[in-house]
Amino acid sequence: MTRRLVCVGAGLSGLVSAYAAVKAARAQGTSIEVTVLEASARAGGNLVTERHEGFLIDGGPDSWVAAKPEATALCRELGLGDAIIETIPENRRVYLAHRGGLVKMPEGVVLGVPTKLGPMLRTPLLSWSAKARLVADLVLPPTEVPEGDVSIGELVARRLGREAAGAFVEPLLAGIYAGDAWSLSARATFPQLVEFAKRDRSLMHAARAAAPKRHAGGAPPSAFHSLRDGVGSLVDALVKALPEGSVRFGSPVASVTPGTETRWRVTLADGSHLDADDVVLGASTHLAATLVRPTSAPLADALAAVPYTSAATVFFAYPRRALAHPLDATGFVVPKREGMRLLAGTWVSSKWPHRAPEGTVLLRGFLGGLGREGALDRPDDELVSEARIDLERLMRFRAEPLFTRVYRFRQTSPLPSVGHHARVAAIRALLAAHPGLHAIGSAYEGVGIPDTIRLATKTGDAIGRG
Repeated sequence: MTRRLVCVGAGLSGLVSAYAAVKAARAQGTSIEVTVLEASARAGGNLVTERHEGFLIDGGPDSWVAAKPEATALCRELGLGDAIIETIPENRRVYLAHRGGLVKMPEGVVLGVPTKLGPMLRTPLLSWSAKARLVADLVLPPTEVPEGDVSIGELVARRLGREAAGAFVEPLLAGIYAGDAWSLSARATFPQLVEFAKRDRSLMHAARAAAPKRHAGGAPPSAFHSLRDGVGSLVDALVKALPEGSVRFGSPVASVTPGTETRWRVTLADGSHLDADDVVLGASTHLAATLVRPTSAPLADALAAVPYTSAATVFFAYPRRALAHPLDATGFVVPKREGMRLLAGTWVSSKWPHRAPEGTVLLRGFLGGLGREGALDRPDDELVSEARIDLERLMRFRAEPLFTRVYRFRQTSPLPSVGHHARVAAIRALLAAHPGLHAIGSAYEGVGIPDTIRLATKTGDAIGRG
């Protein structure tokens, strides 16, 4: 008997879960029919790669954390092993915006926590009172870590002071989550720091002990991996690996309700329906909430309780001669205290090889984020202008771009705020009452590509094994 799986959404979650289910079923000699329903005309969700005039542009995420093996392993499994690339060795550093300019991040900062005192005492990024407060971390009595949740900003500020947390942790989290350090959960974002705080009286000492060791005289190891042809090539490989016709575009789902002949019925916006033994909700939790509300209002409410924000990326191509800055880093992050519209910037052609033609550069700016989602309602030319003003101010140049590109990601960035694990546990408990219904994605166990792949693989494998 052939089992039927329907995945809602052809983003990374839906594609990987379908792929894992097919693989698991084949391994044990059983049959499974998978259908991936996608409302838009393309697969990949936030993973979007385009080529334009010789430039390679990843509109959304452009990489994954190398220390988490799931994405790299999947790429190798799909035949993309030779296409995996690392960041350009000589540029493995980052700048911070400071008083309208750019200052290099002091050496030895791990997850926003300093591990070397000397660079901290020399940096202009902190006042002398903040530096004194930082030193106190080495001698103050242990700080009790609450049994419940706490914001990452508060956790770090208790040991290092609020100014240091605002200078290093806050912009780092804004760049990753487009959120706020004082509301994001420490346990959900950087659980390593929670363990540091439990294990050692000094947060700096614990971070230093856990920091990866540098090879003498060499560049630090690449913290990120990507693909030679952009992260969109992973999406293409997943679609190709599925049975032909499995992915249906232009197929928005209206509801997921209990079936009569099978466990579930998936009704599309055009009134047609699919019967399924298992349904994977790979969409955002707020979209999933609308789909399951006819079945379970409590589950819908729990899904809808996960907060999200929106962000946009703006790309600029320039002749290299137009910029005097050495562009000797992967980019920069912007502390909130700078009062800028940009959250962060990537010097794409300095971060990755072969992203721009010879003699040109490609830059990316991030706009929007928590409390500033309204930026996405403005037309492209206004977003370009806002990002350009901050870029030119920070990098001390003025030039007409060769071209610009704008990508909007509305309500696609989950915010794991304080209490996140409890919210996810509530969702899982309610799902347990509905066998065959699965909710996965970046809102549950981590926002990164490897985190998404890990959860989707685990889910699809379990479905495929029956």
